[in-house]
Amino acid sequence: MLSLSDDHLPVYFSDDVTILNIDKAYLELSAAFLQEKPVILDISGVTETDLTFVQMIESARRQAAASGRDLVLSRPAEGAVLEVLRRGGFLDDDVCNRAEFWLQEGFQ
Repeated sequence: MLSLSDDHLPVYFSDDVTILNIDKAYLELSAAFLQEKPVILDISGVTETDLTFVQMIESARRQAAASGRDLVLSRPAEGAVLEVLRRGGFLDDDVCNRAEFWLQEGFQ
């Protein structure tokens, strides 16, 4: 599990995060990116999701990498998020380090 400090800005997602409410998740993530701190996503509370959530996180991951920002998960994807990742083929191709990002063991 990730050890947080004052340097990190945690963003928590929980319950249902689907196309029906992705706008709220987008606003929370966008607000975090306005800060200068590294962003740490806690997706452990997500109980239902779809491709819109995974695509939003993928876009944020790429944006962070392109701008030299840190964006990490507090723990590896599991449950509903992991199922969408598998069904969507996001873990099949490691060309852009997607599997490493989503399945990481966390940081100490």
